[in-house]
Amino acid sequence: MHIGTSLGISPREPITHSVEVVQNAENLGFDSAWIADVQLSMKDCYTAMPLMAVGTKKIQLGTGVTNPITRDPTTLACSFTALNEISDGRAICGIGTGWTGVFSIGKKPSTIANLEKSINDIHTLTEGGEIMGPHGLDYRLTTSNGRVKVFVAANQPRILQMCGRVADGVILMGGANEEFTKWQIDLVKKGAEEVGRDFNEITLHLWAAIGMNEDKVQGREDVSHWAASQAETFSQWKVVPDFLEKWRDDFTAASNAYDRLEHMSSHASHKSVLSPEFIDWVSFTGGPQECRDQIKKLQALGLHGVTLAFRAGAGGRLARMQELSKDIIEHFK
Repeated sequence: MHIGTSLGISPREPITHSVEVVQNAENLGFDSAWIADVQLSMKDCYTAMPLMAVGTKKIQLGTGVTNPITRDPTTLACSFTALNEISDGRAICGIGTGWTGVFSIGKKPSTIANLEKSINDIHTLTEGGEIMGPHGLDYRLTTSNGRVKVFVAANQPRILQMCGRVADGVILMGGANEEFTKWQIDLVKKGAEEVGRDFNEITLHLWAAIGMNEDKVQGREDVSHWAASQAETFSQWKVVPDFLEKWRDDFTAASNAYDRLEHMSSHASHKSVLSPEFIDWVSFTGGPQECRDQIKKLQALGLHGVTLAFRAGAGGRLARMQELSKDIIEHFK
């Protein structure tokens, strides 16, 4: 079971410290580190990731996640080709339609068709091929040195099926819940089958926050900022699956209260609007055994990995990673 971690580099955190965090993650057994690309509220991931690559040996490094609106696919292809070179092939382009980084500058997220084209363009360019530009001109990447893996953050039907067609991996966004996760995996499989692709080629990762604490109230507090970001996302869905309808009040409350400049901040005021039940449904909460049991249930559905978001809390980020290494990673390796 692949265990990753995600982090954003807050305005208060030196970029050099984020490098130390990823070095510690590698030493503690984490398989990947995903760095948020949110240009107004967090420090620049493209400055940090090369430093992380030079300072580590085996941990995979990716954006968690970028988008083709604020970052042109040709730019992404060039950036990740460079990161792949520096890291000896450990780079992953984590990408989605765009949310906070796009809305906060008055733009709209990518269409699924544009995202699919962007993924195909990144693959073609990094493999040394040519793509057709918007003015009818062919472009190629002179620095290409091999295919860059593209993992797509997805949670709704059309994008999940698109992942089945073209993505190297899928970042299942939504919740640490069996019903939700199975529903998502089935849609990815459907997309793969529609184009005759081997579903087993696709890596499936679930991203969720973990509030591992025997004091469940404190555990919920630790993940409430992440749960709020998920609820706000669900509030924008045009069609909500039946199993999500029961959380409609949480979605509405999060949407009304959400401050994008406090996106994923543990100090965000909007995190207080959620019900305890929704937080438990969407996150890993409870003591170590309870969290392990939930991960095992999801693993049985066919997941290849989980990426854990967590609040530093008492003792700092290192102390929390040490707890996760001892109580989670060691039990899945």
